[in-house]
Amino acid sequence: MAKQSDQKHDDVLAGLKLGSTIAARQLKYSLILATILGFVIVGVRGFQDYEWLEDVYHQGTQRSTSSSVAVATQILTNRDLELAEVMARGMMNNRSIARVALLNAEDGIFFELKRPAGEVPTSRWAEKMFGGLQTIVVPVRDPNKQPATTIGEMVVDLNPQVFVSAYMSRLSWSFLSTMVLAVLMAAVFAGMSYFVFSRPLVRLGNYLVKSDPTDDKRPLEMPPHHRYDDEVQLLGSVTVGLFGMIRGQVGQLRKARDELQNANINLEARVEQRTKELNEAMKKLEVLASTDPLTELPNRRAYLGRQEEAISIWCRRDTPVSIILLDIDRFKSFNDTYGHQAGDAVLVELAKTMQRTLRMIDVPARLGGEEFAVLLPGEELEGAMKLAERLRVAFEETRVEFGGNTLSFTSSFGVSGLPSKFGMTGFSDDVVRQFDALKNREISEISTTLYSMADSALYLAKESGRNRCELADFHELREHANAVSSDVLADD
Repeated sequence: MAKQSDQKHDDVLAGLKLGSTIAARQLKYSLILATILGFVIVGVRGFQDYEWLEDVYHQGTQRSTSSSVAVATQILTNRDLELAEVMARGMMNNRSIARVALLNAEDGIFFELKRPAGEVPTSRWAEKMFGGLQTIVVPVRDPNKQPATTIGEMVVDLNPQVFVSAYMSRLSWSFLSTMVLAVLMAAVFAGMSYFVFSRPLVRLGNYLVKSDPTDDKRPLEMPPHHRYDDEVQLLGSVTVGLFGMIRGQVGQLRKARDELQNANINLEARVEQRTKELNEAMKKLEVLASTDPLTELPNRRAYLGRQEEAISIWCRRDTPVSIILLDIDRFKSFNDTYGHQAGDAVLVELAKTMQRTLRMIDVPARLGGEEFAVLLPGEELEGAMKLAERLRVAFEETRVEFGGNTLSFTSSFGVSGLPSKFGMTGFSDDVVRQFDALKNREISEISTTLYSMADSALYLAKESGRNRCELADFHELREHANAVSSDVLADD
């Protein structure tokens, strides 16, 4: 055992490779820092380029517009279309101008020249940068008249797409060059820091990992040579001393360990076997204690535990819970006629029918004899009545083949429950108050009250002709709750 453990330890140490992690970490953080710095530089340069291009854009536009006002005055005064076209084409040499129009105060549009569609494509950035798409309207006045009279307007549509494209190109090249430079600087810095600071520590770490102070068959190797008399050199010297002390203690520990393992190995095996047998027995006892052996449904003890859990959730979260009590009609006469084995067959078939009909979250249980119950977590009273009726019909249609006879049976049902606030909308204020008061009682008292209400409804179904479903009369909730409290006090 000791040799196998030592060999495994040696294999783990031999598999360790130091240095790559430190280098990767240095390179990673250098790249992160360089990237952040590069983004800052690109952002500053981008802001400066934008301000410069914006100034150039507005100056060029203003220069083109202001220099054309005098010509526009002459054009509108003389109605000279040739001069208007010359002026417009001259203005549109500025690629930021998309349209030039001259409007006469009397006739409307006198002349208009648009840039061909698609010549300067417009992107969504052109609508946001450099002031976006603009229309400048310059009034044209006749200077020969006093006072000066407005004879028309010069309309200029601006599209800054050319400057947007130029800015994006400058920004892209700036980003690319800055990031390349930042990455190169980060790689150089990471390499220098590794060889100057990290490499001596990595070599010492490799020495610590590969050295085995527990192997007294080989002499201890000296730590790697370090050219500087600093903390790294001191750490190597201290390590050699510690390895020597370790060797003296390891031999004694190995001997004691082997003796202890040999003494305990049989005891551990026996304890493990006994523990396994005990766990299996506990699981079997738990199943037997909570399951009815005939129908394989939960028994009364398991059912009441689940019912109290659902009631506790109703008290805390207002989650509704309903229960159904059911009893096979005239089961004693059935046993007397066909025998108890036939009765057992009916009980088994009833349990199977319940499991097929109910939901996965519902809890069917056999309380004893021919009495069964169903716990419906999260179900309002209306839904519980529908489910009870579905069970009643399913039982009525069930046929059991036994001893050459085809047996049929019916059941009576009593339904009770604890509705949510929404489910109480159909009750009177007095019943609602009774439910609210019920929440202040102990969970066991609420459980007994709920069972008592369902039992009374089941008794009413029996008296009303059997094979029917009856809902509990919640106007009697206070009487049932008080009766339960009196029984508890009497027991005490």
